[in-house]
Amino acid sequence: MFPRSSIASTRTSAPTIENAHINLQVPQERQNGVPVHKTPNTYHSVPPSQALTLGDHSSVGVDSDELFTKHSISEVKFIQQRLRGDADAKQEELRLMVGERYRDLLQASTSIIAISRSSQRVKEALEETKVAILSQEEPILPRKPSVSGSNDGHLHILQLLSAHMKLLLDAPEHMWRLIERKKYYPAAWLLLLAGVVHRVLVRNDDDDGQGGGAWRNQGIDVLEQFPLIQRQWDAVSQFRSQIIHKATISLREHSTAVEDTCAALLTLHLLDSRPLMETFSVFLGQRTRTLQTMVSWNYQSDVPNTSDKQINGEPLELKVNVLSEFRRNPVNKIREATHTALGVISQTCTTARNIFHDHHPQAPLVRRVLEYIQSDSSTLLPMSLPPELRLTTQTLLTTLPSSTHLLLLPQSLRSYKPYVDLNSPASSIQQSQFAQRLGEWFHRSSMTLYTAVETWFDKLESIKELWSVRSSTRVWLLSSQLEQEEIAQLISGLDGLCQQRAIAIWRLKLGVALKIFEERLDSATSGLNMKSGGDLELSLAEFLFQAPPLPLLSHTSTRPTDVFFQKYKTSLRRQIVGRVSLLDELLSILERCATTIQQDLSRIKSSGNEAQEIVKRLTDTYRPEADILCTGVVRSLETIYPKLNSANQLPGLVLLGRVTAELTSSCPFISEIGCSPLTVTDFRAQTSALHDNIINRWQEHTVSQIVKDRCQRFRLRNPSTTSKIREHLKDEKFSPTYSGSDPSSGPSAHLIQSLLSLARSIEQLGAFRDPSRHAKITQKSLRQFIVKYTQDECPESLDDLAFLWKLAELQGTDWLDTRQFLDDRIETKLQPGQDSDSLKRTASEFLSRTQILFTSFLPRPPSPQQTLSSTTVDKFASLLPFGVPIPEQQFQSVIDSAKPSSRFGLLLVEGSM
Repeated sequence: MFPRSSIASTRTSAPTIENAHINLQVPQERQNGVPVHKTPNTYHSVPPSQALTLGDHSSVGVDSDELFTKHSISEVKFIQQRLRGDADAKQEELRLMVGERYRDLLQASTSIIAISRSSQRVKEALEETKVAILSQEEPILPRKPSVSGSNDGHLHILQLLSAHMKLLLDAPEHMWRLIERKKYYPAAWLLLLAGVVHRVLVRNDDDDGQGGGAWRNQGIDVLEQFPLIQRQWDAVSQFRSQIIHKATISLREHSTAVEDTCAALLTLHLLDSRPLMETFSVFLGQRTRTLQTMVSWNYQSDVPNTSDKQINGEPLELKVNVLSEFRRNPVNKIREATHTALGVISQTCTTARNIFHDHHPQAPLVRRVLEYIQSDSSTLLPMSLPPELRLTTQTLLTTLPSSTHLLLLPQSLRSYKPYVDLNSPASSIQQSQFAQRLGEWFHRSSMTLYTAVETWFDKLESIKELWSVRSSTRVWLLSSQLEQEEIAQLISGLDGLCQQRAIAIWRLKLGVALKIFEERLDSATSGLNMKSGGDLELSLAEFLFQAPPLPLLSHTSTRPTDVFFQKYKTSLRRQIVGRVSLLDELLSILERCATTIQQDLSRIKSSGNEAQEIVKRLTDTYRPEADILCTGVVRSLETIYPKLNSANQLPGLVLLGRVTAELTSSCPFISEIGCSPLTVTDFRAQTSALHDNIINRWQEHTVSQIVKDRCQRFRLRNPSTTSKIREHLKDEKFSPTYSGSDPSSGPSAHLIQSLLSLARSIEQLGAFRDPSRHAKITQKSLRQFIVKYTQDECPESLDDLAFLWKLAELQGTDWLDTRQFLDDRIETKLQPGQDSDSLKRTASEFLSRTQILFTSFLPRPPSPQQTLSSTTVDKFASLLPFGVPIPEQQFQSVIDSAKPSSRFGLLLVEGSM
């Protein structure tokens, strides 16, 4: 917008341009009905009569002579003053406008001058053209041909010419339509037909009265009078490269029908003049690109792939979960990718055979189409040809717009067919060469597919996922249209990849299981010690009498009910066999791994009749990996064993002993993991030898600690006897006769407590399920305890020795040397008047009353049938196989010996009233 003038307060209309002159409208204003002219300094008023008169002459285009003729001197002066004021106002306005739009004004003025010059040149050119046209002579009109009857030959020629031109004009649009609909074969046919029409129009010879000579006979010079024909042909001929390119690209679509693929190949054969064998090579090359695009897909998983990272790279719990669960997303995507790649190979081979293979007695499809093109009679039409390939010029012309006008074309054009030399090698294909090239392409494509599938299978983390893809792929291949040899080759190759991936999955599982076992074993054994309450964590008594939680069924849970009861059943079974939480946690790592391998093998066996051979190959290939795991388990046990060399680490040593015992005998890991028989034998021998070493170390530490604790308790309870013991021990003639209790009262409390501690320690070893091993450990521990107990500096009583002699007597004939040793010790300690037989009878009586406490040290009782065969035995014989206590012996009740308080007044206790 232009800024308004600050001087002119009157309203002025915009200037008008008339004949390159600027006419400025005279501004008028009224104040109290009187026109007022306002200048920058003065204002002039005129009477109303003059104002009316002046309003008629407000235009600046008034002739000066006429102005002085019609007006007086005062009126002329008034008009002069008004015009001068208007000029000053416009000058000020233009000054402001030019100051802001000076560049635009200059450009506008320059453009006006240029337009004026250009207009002048155009005007001069038109004048010259007019003169040149008028100076030309009129052309000589051609002699009109004779007209016979009502037929106008010249009109017929013009109609025929228009039909040819109509075809050329409509061809580009129709070819675009055919290309968009992927009808490349009709587009190529139309292009060839347009080329024939163009040659008919531009050639100089006379052929059936329709050549260039015929046009000239009618006074028509086609090239000179109709240059549109050549330009139109130039536009049409450009479609050749587009059709060839589009037809070549269309060969990449593996889901295209056989008819469309054959049509595209015919397009290349006709337009590009390629031999059929070369078009077949182009077809295979395009399908190779399609296959490469398909196999370039890569699955991106949200869960980190455990096969691509080291075991220490992530938490082992995450890896175990990933290896055990079935993930539908990768399975579905990898299955679809595999089927798509196989579909490219299958469709390519099937389509190639349908088009180029000689199906005796029928010729190949492409050969039949070429024969149909060259057939002269419709009776030769092979009914086996698809409708899409039964193309003729007549059917093609009917699809063009205004097809009725094209009926004027001569019969030679309406029956046009592309020329094909059926006897040429370019129009035939050798079956041996075809089979060789197709076989080579199938082999290369299979190798490409195997490389991609191997990468895809790396994303599958379990045998369940892997075999799900394998089973669906096998079903897909068996239902495909490939030949049996090709199907067998693909199945064999994919099975090899599945077996390779299965071994990798198992190897990863074994490695993860071994790593977890090593870490958990190290943390469990090092975390257990006497101060942290490790004996309580290994206590079988506490574990057996602690009922597992009952299964709680939730309405919101999606898990089946059987899962909860199965878990509860497993807890009860684990409690019965005495597998405490620490032991079960360690063994379950190896057992779950072995169970998973067996489940995987069972799943593979159930996949089909051919699975037996696959299982055999997998087992043979997997066995070395299982051997490595077993060797690693033994190595980890042997690595932990030297670290548990102190008495404070007895709980860890006990746990390690129970682990080795379970692995040697009852644990199903070694039998289910699938290692070689020699490895099984070596594994059990090594774990058994390690268990024996652990037991020996445990016995040494346990017995020494028990005897040490016994001596410490003895000193705390008898501090005055400590110095006497040392003095008596220095006297060689002194024979210890110390008895911690009444001679008839039985063994001392120190011995009983020591034996109970030893029994509790033996119980923690968990060997009660194997009686022979339990008896071996017990006898060896008891023998070592007797030796340590009698060699300790704290003196033992005769009752203690007698009770130990009784325990040794019950062990059998193998303990003759121990009994003899104890007899000698007893005889050495006997005082005059004391009898060893009475001590042994007292020990037997005490054992009959405490045999339940010392069951661990006692041999296995006879069977109930042998016990009940005696007629003199009473009802307690089966419960007390080592003697029944004397019933006549009276025991003073604790309640009778103490005065009851008033709160027990209502109790019916003898002597309380």
